[in-house]
Amino acid sequence: MDKNPSSDNPGSFPESYTTDISMLPVFDQRQIPACVAHAAVTMMQLYWYRKIGKIIPFSPRFLDILSWTHGLGINDGRDPRVVMELAYRVGCCTEALLLNDTSLPVEQYRNRALITQAMLDEAFQYRMSR
Repeated sequence: MDKNPSSDNPGSFPESYTTDISMLPVFDQRQIPACVAHAAVTMMQLYWYRKIGKIIPFSPRFLDILSWTHGLGINDGRDPRVVMELAYRVGCCTEALLLNDTSLPVEQYRNRALITQAMLDEAFQYRMSR
């Protein structure tokens, strides 16, 4: 009998494709409309964990701020394509440089003036590959 779990259940992945994600932090976006950036950072954390074996405390706030596009209001959600393109092209800084404080009013959370060159430089180290 074949012991490969994927042969018993065609919908399952081989064990080598799965990762225990219980070590990833659970984000609470509260009332901040930044779910796309929070989801992207979770994917980035898993990507970097698989690559280097440690969890990087990325800041969803960084990607949320940078992903503003013309025509979006302060309370509008972000385009997933834009956020993921930033993850590949720019990367993401850590919470050591930009705390993901979702208790702030949305105007303060999304303040574009907070982005510094140091954040951009750190983020560049953590770009995702295609």
